[in-house]
Amino acid sequence: MQQFFIVLDQLIGFAVMLVIGFICIKAHVYGQKALDGMCQLILKVGIPTLVFANAVSGTTRDDLVASFAIIVMTVVMYALLIGLFRLLAVVLRLPGERGRIFQGGFIFGNAGFIGLPLALALFPGRGALYFALMSVVDQCLLWTYGVWITKPLANQSSRADERPATSWGQRLLSFVSPALVAVFLALAIIIAGIPVPQQVLSPLHTVGAVSTPLSMIYIGGLFALRDWTPILRKYELYVGIAVKMLVFPIMFYYLFTLVPPMLGLGRIAPDMVHMMTLMSGLPTMSALVMFAERERNMPEYAIGLVLITTLASLFTLTAVSYVVF
Repeated sequence: MQQFFIVLDQLIGFAVMLVIGFICIKAHVYGQKALDGMCQLILKVGIPTLVFANAVSGTTRDDLVASFAIIVMTVVMYALLIGLFRLLAVVLRLPGERGRIFQGGFIFGNAGFIGLPLALALFPGRGALYFALMSVVDQCLLWTYGVWITKPLANQSSRADERPATSWGQRLLSFVSPALVAVFLALAIIIAGIPVPQQVLSPLHTVGAVSTPLSMIYIGGLFALRDWTPILRKYELYVGIAVKMLVFPIMFYYLFTLVPPMLGLGRIAPDMVHMMTLMSGLPTMSALVMFAERERNMPEYAIGLVLITTLASLFTLTAVSYVVF
């Protein structure tokens, strides 16, 4: 029950920061240009710094090996989500691009903006390591399958013909994100057993800590700037929220709590199961908006998914936490 109240406190804090972001826009403290810069600062500096600094703080190779189950759970989580939401898009008869954005929006959760602060608050000792291991799978899928699923169907082939030929090296670099670099750098340092001086870690912790409030203020600002109300009339929004943010995380929790012992594989550490349960029920990733706007593929729909699921998560994550903790 203590963990439930930790989650509740975090979500109340998120709500307050969302309101601050909304008020700042309405009061003309800053505008769209500042929000764009804020987003880049969070994605390219704040989150990578936070992940790296927390992951390497006192973590050993033995800790890394003991936490490897997180990678397995993440692979299973994404395999289930991809299959489930591909099926739902067919069952709900969602047309081409709308169905693909719907899938991307509910497969990939907002791990950096919302998941990481929750993980650090719940598990201050191991949360960053768990998150780093999860991010190995998450970031690889996001910058491959996530990019592909948000591309328009009609002009994928024509755009491919129009683009100049690129080398395998250039294609590989297009999938590299600062967060992924931070994850692999942290893992390399842990495996090599290289100590990072506290004089270096302390300022990195300070810089990384700004990512959480900035993330919430950024999303709150989007609420004020974007017309997100049309998506309230989309029936799939409510199906997606119910399935991804309520039913799926609870079923995922029982899957990894009950099935491994039944198969003779032993019991997975409760902290890992709890952390991945919350990660499986996160709202739509903010990067979906950037992907959709870059491809000019239903950006308003993507923005609506991010904003409404983020607001809904204040209630769904509370409900899931009450059930599993």
